[in-house]
Amino acid sequence: MTTTARLIGCVLTASTLLLAGCGAPPPAPAAPDAPPVVVDAEVAGGQVRTGTERVSVPLGGQVRYQVRSDRPDELHVHGYDESAPLTPGQVGVVEFTADLPGVFEAELHESGLSLPSLEVR
Repeated sequence: MTTTARLIGCVLTASTLLLAGCGAPPPAPAAPDAPPVVVDAEVAGGQVRTGTERVSVPLGGQVRYQVRSDRPDELHVHGYDESAPLTPGQVGVVEFTADLPGVFEAELHESGLSLPSLEVR
């Protein structure tokens, strides 16, 4: 391979890497004193009574995910590996910092019911 061909290859590689880093700026992180995003779900009679919509959470924001269930179960937020036991008559709560961007499903482990997911950005 000639020196010119190597130089062209290096320039193309560097240009590609430079352009790959360009794009939309990352979202601004949540303010440190911002209130937590509260997700409040209720499960009764084997059904999620509060819907399964997606909840937006700012990157770096605090999350308080609370669930009331009429049956024993376990709340689990995937990706963050946060969980809490659910006991009838009590609120099961997980609290954490949303420091990973993406969409994260939440479910009840025993019943397999889907709860509102979190979209962190």
